[in-house]
Amino acid sequence: MKSRIGLVVLAVSFVGLTAGCNKTDEDMQPMFEEMEIQQAVQGKWRIERVNNRLCRSGNCVSVVYYGTDDDYFEFKADSAFLQRRSTQSANSLYRDSFKADYTRLKGGFVLRNFGWSAQVRLMQRQGNKLVLESTYSGTEPSAVFTDTYFLYK
Repeated sequence: MKSRIGLVVLAVSFVGLTAGCNKTDEDMQPMFEEMEIQQAVQGKWRIERVNNRLCRSGNCVSVVYYGTDDDYFEFKADSAFLQRRSTQSANSLYRDSFKADYTRLKGGFVLRNFGWSAQVRLMQRQGNKLVLESTYSGTEPSAVFTDTYFLYK
């Protein structure tokens, strides 16, 4: 009788442990509160590199952009500014400005610009390093862009 009770307790414990460890990718993402995110990203950040990935119907192409001395991503209370070397011409700069909303996305924020919007997740913040992952869809519904920014101060 004692061995049966012990076996049942062991089986229930095993099921409880395996069910409790079943986490989705979303559960594993770092979670930051709205104010923490806003405070964590605010300021002017230099660009170490940007991993750009474009996926269409399951086919993905990746390109890495390495930052230059002129590149930065600056975050303010309600806006953000991006400046980096143009990939089209070596002598020109790409500049863009965005409206930043830190209240719409749990674990991240939304950047908007002229009908375009991206969901930006704060992946890592350690000291003077910041990793952000920006995801947005193109005009073609099957095109999904994911840019991972590796920033530093």
